[in-house]
Amino acid sequence: MEWATDVFSIENREERSGFAKRVWRSTSVDLPSFISIAVPTWQLVFVQSADGTTSVIARGPESLASRSGIPKDAEIFGIQFDLGVFLSDYPIGRLVDHAESLTAESRRSFWLNGTRYETPSFDNADVFVQHLVRSGGLVRDPVVEQILQRRPVSLSDRSIQRRFIRSTGLTYAALRQIERAERAGSLLRSGVSILDVVDDQGYSDQAHLTRSLKRYLGTTPGRIAKADR
Repeated sequence: MEWATDVFSIENREERSGFAKRVWRSTSVDLPSFISIAVPTWQLVFVQSADGTTSVIARGPESLASRSGIPKDAEIFGIQFDLGVFLSDYPIGRLVDHAESLTAESRRSFWLNGTRYETPSFDNADVFVQHLVRSGGLVRDPVVEQILQRRPVSLSDRSIQRRFIRSTGLTYAALRQIERAERAGSLLRSGVSILDVVDDQGYSDQAHLTRSLKRYLGTTPGRIAKADR
């Protein structure tokens, strides 16, 4: 497989701030690209190259799988934010299936929403997130949490959908499709047969499962099952 989890050696640290989901870091590998699977959340990625330069990239959410290039000779770390967390003055919709380079003055600082921030590290990323929250630059919509927990929301269906898209960049239906594809991929990798995955996850047939996994995971059920073997 060519997913990030198979290509890179990734160190993860879960965050429980209610704003960041996890912080991760890795180093470049000698490959031109990898399959970036659909991910319903966005992240800030910091790329520190061997020549001393630092690139800061705001990336995602990703509504479908795509090919992503791998920088050469670089140390990389990212902050992945929780679903429903967004920058108050930076529409999340503009990042869907897109990555934007932010202005980095040096290895030590970069600009975000017209404000200069000290470039964080893997070890102090939580301090950076707290600073964003205290300054009002990073907010979360409680309606998204209510929807995900299937709690009642005292808004019209249209208002709920509008709030969900504003906070995540995706529709709730798209989120469910991405999550189902992820579950199907995990079952296949654990050795569950393709037909059993079709039945377990409610796909209409094997062709439906194949279309879904190619769209969201960038590969087919057969290739996932073969990679597991």
